[in-house]
Amino acid sequence: MKQELAIKWAAVIGVPLLILAMPVPGGFTLDAWRLFAVYVGAILGIMLRPLAEPAIMLVAVAIVSLWLNKMNAVLGGYSNGTAWLVFTAFSLSKAFSGTGLGQRIAYILIGKIGRSTLGLGYALTITDTIISPATPSNTARTGGIVYPIFDSLSRALGSSPGETARKIGSYLNLLAYQVSMTTSCLFITATASNVIVLHFAKDILKVNVSWMDWAVAAFVPVMLVLAIIPYATYKLYPPEIKYVDNYKEIAEKGLAKLGPMSSKEKTLALLFVLAVIGWATTSITNFNATAIAIAFVAAALVTRVLTWEDVLQTGGAWSTLIWYGGIIGLATALSQAKFFVSLAQVIGTAVNLSTVSQPIAFAVILFVSIAVRYVFASTAAYATSFVPVLFTIGLAANLPALPLTLLLGISLTWGALVTHYGGAAGPVLFGYGYVDQVTWWKVGTIIVALHFVVTLLIGFPYWKLLGFY
Repeated sequence: MKQELAIKWAAVIGVPLLILAMPVPGGFTLDAWRLFAVYVGAILGIMLRPLAEPAIMLVAVAIVSLWLNKMNAVLGGYSNGTAWLVFTAFSLSKAFSGTGLGQRIAYILIGKIGRSTLGLGYALTITDTIISPATPSNTARTGGIVYPIFDSLSRALGSSPGETARKIGSYLNLLAYQVSMTTSCLFITATASNVIVLHFAKDILKVNVSWMDWAVAAFVPVMLVLAIIPYATYKLYPPEIKYVDNYKEIAEKGLAKLGPMSSKEKTLALLFVLAVIGWATTSITNFNATAIAIAFVAAALVTRVLTWEDVLQTGGAWSTLIWYGGIIGLATALSQAKFFVSLAQVIGTAVNLSTVSQPIAFAVILFVSIAVRYVFASTAAYATSFVPVLFTIGLAANLPALPLTLLLGISLTWGALVTHYGGAAGPVLFGYGYVDQVTWWKVGTIIVALHFVVTLLIGFPYWKLLGFY
């Protein structure tokens, strides 16, 4: 264990030192190159985790502040609205689990469409989709709220990891990951890493994408794939149990255990609907999406749907705020030092996609974005380290900024389906032990191929129809 930790620290410290020892490449300033070295160390720290992500970022912030005297730039990341948007949404996911509203939605759907195993698959999918706008952690949403209900259902039907897994448990377990990584790209607020992509898009491509723009752009291609996934998984890895005779009894018992819908659940449902309406109408009201999220949390606190103690206990919210704010601050400092402009010039010379048609260039960038996922153990690490490179390649090829942002933003999470470790929910769900690794990767790759085709053949024409390019 000590040797492994030493290797991690050697990489986190050694690689930046090697970068600093190199002559500064032509086109880059000394300041930008030094910032880049610290940034690489921070990304390696996030990937290898010799310390927790927030601790790594605080170290990076301290180095930049003391050594390069850029404290205001890096601390500016903590005033960024997108970091606070994620923080508030984490708090709201606590409300969904704490009040029982997420579980109630699942049991209601089981009672309505749970007659068949395929129906249960759609119940899982719809539940995850409904609560995705206010739960920016797919681990918390799928792993903590939605899937535990369906795992309990599997076990109640005599399907547990091991010999009985194929009865129904394997199907629901495998489906949960496909759904989780897909609902995560429906809304900016559906997973925390989405905001990193948008921040780089603003810095590198000089384009802003609103909550509503993202939701409208994602709706057709992503909802189409979501409609197919339960059936596709059912065919690719069919369960032995096809029908559930006592599905109504299961739903009734689950709802009875929850009891009558509480005033907190009703209040949360109302606040949630108002928040979604607020996010959807920002182009009309000119309200900021983060301001709406903060107002949502404030209203939840005032109405006692949430208590401040609940917010304090949401460790993921505070951790994410610290390390996301730090990485945004570092990226902002790099942008101010013209690093991405210089990088685009260098990459444009080495990788020239400007000579091919735009559809082919987009397809190549999307393919590369998926192919590299095998070396990334989280979407956050991929977003912070590789998305800027892809943006600069697109910039050098003179690709239109908005569709390029949507392409890499919406594919951010579904691209992780090729492995069981590409998204944070993966290790949690795979860890239940229902499905072997070969099957997990095979089915995930097929679903990624489905996303790939739908995005290019349906997504792009749809975006063009919307006037996004």
